[in-house]
Amino acid sequence: MAAIVGIDAKVEISTDGGSTWAELPERNEYSISIDVEVAEHKVFVPSLADAWVGKARTWMDWSGSLNGYFDDADTSIFDTVVAGEVVDIKITPSRATATDYWSGTALLTSVEMTGNTDDFATLSVDMEGVGALTYVSA
Repeated sequence: MAAIVGIDAKVEISTDGGSTWAELPERNEYSISIDVEVAEHKVFVPSLADAWVGKARTWMDWSGSLNGYFDDADTSIFDTVVAGEVVDIKITPSRATATDYWSGTALLTSVEMTGNTDDFATLSVDMEGVGALTYVSA
C-alpha cells in the first residue's frame, strides 16, 4: 500500500463527465492510498529447499480522504454524497504547481462535520476510487 498525503491542495469535482469543474472550498488536506493485490503461485516440488513462491501483481484499488474547514455556504459535498453520485475528481497537491494533479473517478462514501467551541468547524470526506487513478504532470 502506498499513501500520498498533502496540504494546501486544490480539489475540484465534476458531476457531468468533466465538462464543468467546481472547486470544493477549504479542502486543503488530502490523503490517497493505492493498494495492489498479490497472487501467489506455488508449484509442487519434491524438496522444501526448492519451494519458492512465485508472486504476481493483480488488482489495483485506490481510496482517499479530503479534510478542511467547513463552509456553510456550500452544501454541494453533502448533496453529492447523499445522491450517491460518482464524480470525476482532480486533486492538485499544491497550489504552487497548479498544473500537476491526481485525476480519477470516485464514489464519495462518507462526509463528517466536526465542530467545537475552541476552533473552526471541519469537514472530512472519504472516497473510493472507481477505475484508474492517474497523475498528470505538465
